[in-house]
Amino acid sequence: GGCHGTVRSVATDTSSSSYIIIMSSSSSSSISISLLAVVMLALGYTFSRERTTQQQQLHDQVAELQRQMNQLATTTTTTSDIAHPEHRFLPTKEQDERSLSCACDMPTGFTYASDFGVIGDATADDTLALQAAIDSASANDSGGIVVIPKGTFRIFEPLIVPAGVSLQGQGYGDSPLAISFDAGASTIAYCGTDYAVKLEGHAAGLRDLAVYDWPYGTDCENIQAAGGVLVEADAALVESVIVSNIFIYFFLGGPALSLVAKNSAGIAFGNYQNVRIRHAKQGISLQAEESSFVNSNSFLAGGMSGGGFEVGVIAQGPGACNDNKFYGMFIEPPDTTLTHVYVSGAKTNVKFHDVRLEATSKSLDKPIVIIDDSSYGNVMNGLLGHTHVQANLNRNPDIDLMSAKSVGMDPAPKNLYWNSAFKGYNADDRMMPGFSLVGTNAAITILEDSDEMLFPDHN
Repeated sequence: GGCHGTVRSVATDTSSSSYIIIMSSSSSSSISISLLAVVMLALGYTFSRERTTQQQQLHDQVAELQRQMNQLATTTTTTSDIAHPEHRFLPTKEQDERSLSCACDMPTGFTYASDFGVIGDATADDTLALQAAIDSASANDSGGIVVIPKGTFRIFEPLIVPAGVSLQGQGYGDSPLAISFDAGASTIAYCGTDYAVKLEGHAAGLRDLAVYDWPYGTDCENIQAAGGVLVEADAALVESVIVSNIFIYFFLGGPALSLVAKNSAGIAFGNYQNVRIRHAKQGISLQAEESSFVNSNSFLAGGMSGGGFEVGVIAQGPGACNDNKFYGMFIEPPDTTLTHVYVSGAKTNVKFHDVRLEATSKSLDKPIVIIDDSSYGNVMNGLLGHTHVQANLNRNPDIDLMSAKSVGMDPAPKNLYWNSAFKGYNADDRMMPGFSLVGTNAAITILEDSDEMLFPDHN
């Protein structure tokens, strides 16, 4: 809207025969647009040495401009050099401060847990401070991403992360095998009998930190947590949860990561990336109670190893628990008391793509995968390092794990009679899985000679 200042000097550049006007700005005066036009004309005009008349005219114009601006100047000025007509006039300090005051009225960015008094020295109780930061983000008083600094933060109650809020640390350190306390990591050290962290709403998140069932100190040494991270839907729908770059360590009393839907609830479309699990009773547990569902969640990379495992991945009903996909994951505890992968329920299945299953210490007569006969439509491909799969492959024809250490019976892909071996026929009530024998027009003859049987229970 105008320009204000004082012409300090006019210098001639003899090498280029051009003029440079040096001006200083004033915070309390202004000149008309016509005066600004004169300045811009003077700045952009180049003279030859021979055109003395035009030079004199320029001097006269500058002198007139100096006279008018001296009349308008009322305060002490600061100098800014302008050496090219395309350069903009710089704002004064007062103008800068006015601009900043407008920005300060805008919503703030991240929520910093350090502003709420967290300490992170592995000794202090940081439960209330961390939860206060999360609650502030949830109430829209600050940004929805709660940033935790490096440190070890002891908590004695579960951290409740509601919808739209993400808890984000500085990474889990320099080791995927044990908690690292000296590499700038953020560690949630839980001392209690519940789950350490609970994600309870749409788009809740947990990123870049370690969660540890803390065993140190006289107040924690004999306490065992129920589990590490719980995604829970109770009479509600929970979608699009994000868990990324998390190290879950030493939860020997329950699941490291658990998805549970109950009371006509559902968990769907979650994204779990690079979840690293070390030493746990259960690695990943998916459970849908009756009338609830846990469907179409994705698990990318990551995996589990170490000791204490009952099962690596477990998926079970009786509710719908299907189409949960695992990509590029490894499941390699040396042994598990039950199995590495267990699937149960008529509405339950899993889809494993390019997974690695290893069990270096498991007895060869124990399966590394158990698919209950009630489950069908499971998909598994990748590497099977040890032992074998226990499953009805007729109901699960897409189980195709590569192994040089075990063999199995793979059904024909186009087998229209999936029970063509007539397994499970009961002669007393004329019942056979996969067939409906209505009336008396089905002539059935059973070979009684055991030598004629393919193997026990097949007729």
